[in-house]
Amino acid sequence: MKLIAYKSYDYNCQTLVPASRTRDWMDKTPGAFAYHCLPLVMANSLGWFVLNNVPCEMEWDGTEPSSGLKVWPTEELNEKEKHMLASSHFGSGIVTFHVEFMFCTEKKISLITKGPANMPKHGIQALEGVIETDWLPYPFTMNWKMTAKNTRVRFERGEPIAQIIPYPADTISSTEPEIRTLQSNPELFAKYEDYRKKRAVFNEKFKYDGAKRQKYYVRGEDSLGNKYPDQHQTDWKTKPFVSKEDK
Repeated sequence: MKLIAYKSYDYNCQTLVPASRTRDWMDKTPGAFAYHCLPLVMANSLGWFVLNNVPCEMEWDGTEPSSGLKVWPTEELNEKEKHMLASSHFGSGIVTFHVEFMFCTEKKISLITKGPANMPKHGIQALEGVIETDWLPYPFTMNWKMTAKNTRVRFERGEPIAQIIPYPADTISSTEPEIRTLQSNPELFAKYEDYRKKRAVFNEKFKYDGAKRQKYYVRGEDSLGNKYPDQHQTDWKTKPFVSKEDK
């Protein structure tokens, strides 16, 4: 599948990089135990980051007009960077970053745009969107909602402002959801019961030794020792964007 990012203008100064597996707060957990949660790590590194290269701060007074939110640079900016400075466009404490790439995907592939996964930021919350990049002929904005008034929020140079993830547009509409009793699937029920009993024993031991880990999920196996190498992933092997200038 092709994902093409066109630079909108010569003043583009943002950067696209594969999303990072690491988070500062995860590094600081005792023994970095947060990294033992593979689903967390895989969400961290899914897709690509759009990096902010215009350092700024912002503060909201809690009012609805766009004038209630102030944004200012924290460094001296050149003319290109001034154009990319975040702004108060919509009001209601919403901070708007102009993503100056126009993304193009194959037919029926959309782009999920969201804040960097598992990267909480005090006083502000990223807003998410689904962009129809298989036809859209213009860029989009990445918006964050201030959640606390009179609280100063900073975005550093090189900090991710968005995480972008390609998504098959027909997946939801073609999905037929059902609810069944677990006992209606005897094989799955037996696997679950074995896991449940072993997990209860492990959780009791965990009270006295927090360094122990079962690691069934990390190893891609169930509690009975069955392995699932064809389905299990521990890395997305995300490719970086490659510059291909017109000749």
